[in-house]
Amino acid sequence: MRSKATRPLIMGLVCAALLSLSATVTSAQQLGTENAKPAAQPLGAITGRVVNSGGEPIPGAAIYSSVLGASQPRSTTADAGGNFKLDGLEAGAYFISANAPGFTVETLTSANDTRRFFHPGDSLTLTLVKGGVITGTVTTSTNNPVVNTNVRAFRVRDGSGQPVLGVAQPRERLTDDRGVYRIYGLPPGSYVVSAGGPGRFFGLNGSQYENDAPTYAPSSARDTAVEIFVRAGDEITADIQYRGEPGHSISGAVAGFPQSQSMLPSNALVSLNDVRSHTAIMTATASAFNSYGFAFYGIPDGEYELFAQRYAAPPADSSASEPRRIKVQGTDLTGVTLTLAPLASIAGRLVLESNPPTDCVKRRLTALQETVIGARRFSPDVKPPARQTKDQSATPEAPLSLANQSADTVADAKGDLTLRNLNAGSYRIEPQLPGTGWYLRSISIGTSTTNSKASDPNIPRDGITLKSGQRLAGLTVTITEGAGGLRGRISVPEGQRVASGLRVYLVPAERDSAENVLRFFEAATDTDAKFAIHNVAPGRYWIIVRGADDGDPSKVKPVRQESALRVRVLREAEALKKEISFKPCEQLTDYDLPWTAAARQ
Repeated sequence: MRSKATRPLIMGLVCAALLSLSATVTSAQQLGTENAKPAAQPLGAITGRVVNSGGEPIPGAAIYSSVLGASQPRSTTADAGGNFKLDGLEAGAYFISANAPGFTVETLTSANDTRRFFHPGDSLTLTLVKGGVITGTVTTSTNNPVVNTNVRAFRVRDGSGQPVLGVAQPRERLTDDRGVYRIYGLPPGSYVVSAGGPGRFFGLNGSQYENDAPTYAPSSARDTAVEIFVRAGDEITADIQYRGEPGHSISGAVAGFPQSQSMLPSNALVSLNDVRSHTAIMTATASAFNSYGFAFYGIPDGEYELFAQRYAAPPADSSASEPRRIKVQGTDLTGVTLTLAPLASIAGRLVLESNPPTDCVKRRLTALQETVIGARRFSPDVKPPARQTKDQSATPEAPLSLANQSADTVADAKGDLTLRNLNAGSYRIEPQLPGTGWYLRSISIGTSTTNSKASDPNIPRDGITLKSGQRLAGLTVTITEGAGGLRGRISVPEGQRVASGLRVYLVPAERDSAENVLRFFEAATDTDAKFAIHNVAPGRYWIIVRGADDGDPSKVKPVRQESALRVRVLREAEALKKEISFKPCEQLTDYDLPWTAAARQ
């Protein structure tokens, strides 16, 4: 049992960890490049508007910007019309976000979602969703209020009913002297709500209920918890009758700390995640102060994932353990060891190819600073064995802690780049280009882009697989001037309606480009059946519009990532034989693309 005397030590360790995190990389995002920047360019501005889901302005919303490759955060406030301007910006790739009291941002739940970066000169619209509220009272079996206990709302499904991917962070509040709690700013979706047990950082609230197993609304264990659906702006009441059942503990130690020359002790954060609900339970700190040990209390029976990570400020590399699955079944779990190992990196170059006859490149001088090179972790498709025996175990699930792990960086003045702090696994290289006048010509590693052999790795199609601590070099990303573009609209015969969820595909018409995934393009149609495709490499294409094979567009992977989809789309487009071609810099507008309800979905 943990004594009250240990709480100041726990709080000190947690605060030290938080301070360390604020000064370092908090995920795999790159916060620095070591080399000199290009010559100074004229300062610019990013403008935009903050609106609600109905398109109405949100006056007073706070807007924040951070530039990739440097630590220069900026902020401003929207005016009465919801308009904002971030000026005095150097060339670079900026991440823009906004918040306002009572509003929230719909969190990314699709495996295909990526962070979008903007450049000076861009204008954008940021949409905030009216947050939902879950409120209620926590009482004992005799209707007495449960005071100062932690109440947590776990989002288990998004607004469309899809399970949350990766690890979701719960929202939490303490009950007041009446036993009342109120959790606001919730994105639309389905939630389970619990009372009791520790908070996100164990020991900070000093509650007498921290060692209890959580009680889920209305009064149950997790297996029979009721899912509460919250729409934008809803206020839902969920009262909880507290059970007060003791929980279990999980304890162990973190090994593998590197030798440090710093006077400050090294530490690691240990995360405990619930496998069933894909939610973060709590975080503990392992450091020299506690002999690199960790402990979690108030844990109910269930399956969990433990993951330890030690953060380091660039250019030093962080380290992490392999995520470990554990089960708690009726007793405490002790002696768990998590071993830190160095994280991997990918080094390479960004090459800009000039094309003198073209005149559509607007950001030639700042292209290096404004091209984002990203690496996103994915789980390669594994074919099951032809004959499955009882002794063959199923393919293990991808670790929750590493789902959608990504790193983004920009090249320095020489074009050199490094993607750091990547856990072992497979990664796709996903550049975000600096403007519509550029197209992605090739991604290679250790091979010539002009004299490639059949045995050379196909990085755009297959990605890169990294081992723990691997320092991979030789990545070359080449972008070229002269991209084309297409804007158009889906048309239907009189009396028919355009179906929702349609996608427009451009696939290569030349046979020798069928395996070049960089020659496949796609765009979703908007509510007016309009579509736009940018950064198209010059050449001949087949064009086709089709719906999702299973009728659910939210499950459609990008055509560059799913080989079976590429085969189907290419086969259907070749049969349709609707050709379109692009000369360098050619922008086609007002393109009419017919579609009928009888067309193949």
